Amino acid sequence: MGLVKSEYVDSVDLADLEERAVSELLQSFDPHSVYIPAKYVDIANQDLEGGFEGIGIEFFVYRDTPTVVRILPGGPAEKAGIYPGDRILKIDTSSLLGLESNQIVKLIKGRKNSKAVATVLRKSSGEVLTPEFERDRITTTSVFSGLVDDKTAYIKIEHFADKTHTDFVQAIENLNKDHEINRLVLDLRDNPGGYLHAAVRLLDEMIDGTDVLAYTEAVNRARKDYKATLGGLCKDMDIAVLVNQRSASASEIVSGALQDLDRGVVLGERTFGKGLVQETFELNDGSQIRLTIARYYIPSGRSIQKPYDKEGYHEFMTKSDSASHKNYETKSGRRVSSGGGVTPDILYSGSDSISYQLVNTIATNILDQHASNWMELDYKTWKSSKEVHAAIEGALINYEHAKQAVMSRLVFQIYGTEAWYQFNIDSDQLIQRALDSFQNQRALLNP
Repeated sequence: MGLVKSEYVDSVDLADLEERAVSELLQSFDPHSVYIPAKYVDIANQDLEGGFEGIGIEFFVYRDTPTVVRILPGGPAEKAGIYPGDRILKIDTSSLLGLESNQIVKLIKGRKNSKAVATVLRKSSGEVLTPEFERDRITTTSVFSGLVDDKTAYIKIEHFADKTHTDFVQAIENLNKDHEINRLVLDLRDNPGGYLHAAVRLLDEMIDGTDVLAYTEAVNRARKDYKATLGGLCKDMDIAVLVNQRSASASEIVSGALQDLDRGVVLGERTFGKGLVQETFELNDGSQIRLTIARYYIPSGRSIQKPYDKEGYHEFMTKSDSASHKNYETKSGRRVSSGGGVTPDILYSGSDSISYQLVNTIATNILDQHASNWMELDYKTWKSSKEVHAAIEGALINYEHAKQAVMSRLVFQIYGTEAWYQFNIDSDQLIQRALDSFQNQRALLNP
């Protein structure tokens, strides 16, 4: 570094050089060992900590402009009258056009009680607004709960954070107050993981015994077992677990352990295949290194880590006779395979597949035309309106198969998380398959 500073032909930023060098070094180890510069630490940790300080929006970059996807309830953006679909052009005097997402987040977020003036374009009416915000603490949750029917609870876990276990227990207890719940649909689709201890504590609520739920092992660390304890809030419930290709890490521990211990039927798509454990190490300047320190294994002894090399992950392996696959047995003797990810007991992939970016783009185009009128409608009126359905169908030429996905995204954007989940409970085909699986679950799990 000293040689480069004193002899290189042009001036160099040594701090930038250090960051790049550390990042490149860590990336050469595995896909999940990463360096987090001090300025991005808060952003990287906010989901796991259950909140952040800002104005309370979710956005995506549409073309070159941050576009509001959702307004978080009770936050400064809601109080200022911001709508989904609004473009945020400036914060104070700083233009947001053409910036990367992390640069936009840095300008929008800020300390509680700090003030900012935004310049906002509302495409649906052509107005340019200049609302003033006073930033606040925004609390987020990782758990949503609802009822599929009088005896079946639906729990969606977005990620495994500090409060996930507490919120899960509270959700089950609330549902049990007025209903006799004896079945649980646990939705781990799109769950990228999170804290291992949060996943294990939640698992423990479903296992009545002292089984090993997961264990970690590494060259430099002794094996560490995570065991269940007697009892558990859901120990007598029939369980169906929903997963897809974006279910990773801690969500694979939960789904894989429930499968290995024959406590639940797993439905959906084969999971991502991340079986590496990271530990966070803080450096003197406030930056962090998340370093892979072990591999984790589920009760049958399977590692769910899929193959990777210095170029990243190999193409996902699906052949059951692949040399990388080895057969293992569940507690009751069912055969399960390894080789990367958790293979569901019941494979199901929806035919209406469409990318997240395209769904957001179509929903934004629809809101550009209709947001001003639709924001005044209550959810039931909007959902049943012939005019609403006609407007959505008119925007889906060549994407008719995507109506369900776009409707779901619009509900999420206009009416928030609770309405969105209820919409999905009522219309999600995989949830209906989960209900069907309860009819012969005991025979499937105990051959």
